[in-house]
Amino acid sequence: MQPSASDEIDFATLGYSPFLPEVMTEPYSFYRYLRSEAPAYYMEQYDAWALTRFADVWAAARSPETFCNAQGTTAANVLSRLEAPVPSINQIDRPDHTRLRSALRSHFTRNRVARFEPEIRKEVRQTLDSHSATGEIDAVRDLADPLAARVACRLLCLPEEAGPLLTRWVHRYAANEPADQGRSSDALAASIETNQYLAEFVKARRRSGGDGKTLVDIFLSFETGGRRLEDLEIASHLQTLVVGGTDTTPKVIATALQQLFLHPEQRAKLAADPGQIPAAFTEALRYEAPTQYMARTVAAPITLHSQNLVPGQGVLLLYAAANRDEREFENPDRFDVERAATRNLGFGHAAHVCIGAQIARLEARVVLEEILHRFPDYTIDERRIEHRRADQIRGAISMPMGIRESRS
Repeated sequence: MQPSASDEIDFATLGYSPFLPEVMTEPYSFYRYLRSEAPAYYMEQYDAWALTRFADVWAAARSPETFCNAQGTTAANVLSRLEAPVPSINQIDRPDHTRLRSALRSHFTRNRVARFEPEIRKEVRQTLDSHSATGEIDAVRDLADPLAARVACRLLCLPEEAGPLLTRWVHRYAANEPADQGRSSDALAASIETNQYLAEFVKARRRSGGDGKTLVDIFLSFETGGRRLEDLEIASHLQTLVVGGTDTTPKVIATALQQLFLHPEQRAKLAADPGQIPAAFTEALRYEAPTQYMARTVAAPITLHSQNLVPGQGVLLLYAAANRDEREFENPDRFDVERAATRNLGFGHAAHVCIGAQIARLEARVVLEEILHRFPDYTIDERRIEHRRADQIRGAISMPMGIRESRS
């Protein structure tokens, strides 16, 4: 039986906000309380709501006529209003969003993504080779982060040497402290630097004419309101893809490795049957969704749990809370690679589901296959794991692992 959230936190005193230091440190007690006692919770200081039950979040994600994206998808957009929404793929609604997703979709299909597997596997093996002699590797900084950045660069036709630069920018962009209310001055600076770099890349691609086959070329030819997109607009779209491609997948990989270390019987099953690895990734995505929430704005009046949500108010769709909903998942606070769940919100849902989900699954599968094959007895000192302080994207930014060759 799970403990009552009211036994763990003083909710009457603290309330809930994604910016609370207690929430940034450990949000799940808050989520449990909200699901039980206030599934549609009003944050008076922001005139905004938090939804935590799976059924509500699932339904809201597929109802753009009621919950729209155009005012932004971060708490800095719709709660503290420190940041204006930018014209990115996450922050436009249909019909433009539908047309743009349709144009981009061919680059993200399972078959198209599969072409990256030989290169990904080669790079993972080389990275493991280079650290095997020392007996230690940082699963995030040495392996998952650089891999995700290189794949993102190839997908977007960026020079490969841009990978480390993009990783640093993304880490700065996503980090914040409670007092920052969703976006620090350094994060804003990192966002501007990233956007300027990508805008220069777009400008050069526009001058060269391209070949009409890359993601950038699709953006260059896309029209909205009878006009082509400007360089800075395209850069904003690319920045969204960069953040999604380089920041979230490494955190799910880290969660999977950590939980498999903590559950050796499950790790042994995967090592013996690698065919179960995709299910383990899905469970890690559910168990510790790196994207804690996506924000929306109420576009049409709706009543949820006797609460009246009115147009103009902000809404947090708390994916991470919904993924631990007792109404949807049996023993939701347990990591279980054999879980029979058929759906979760780790990649979002409906029109705005993560467009790069197939790439994330491929990267994670290859990393887990190679580590479990070569170092099935890896160790993790949890005291050395570093987590980022942030309101929206949560997870490990450093996770040293002890590795030794299997004797089998």
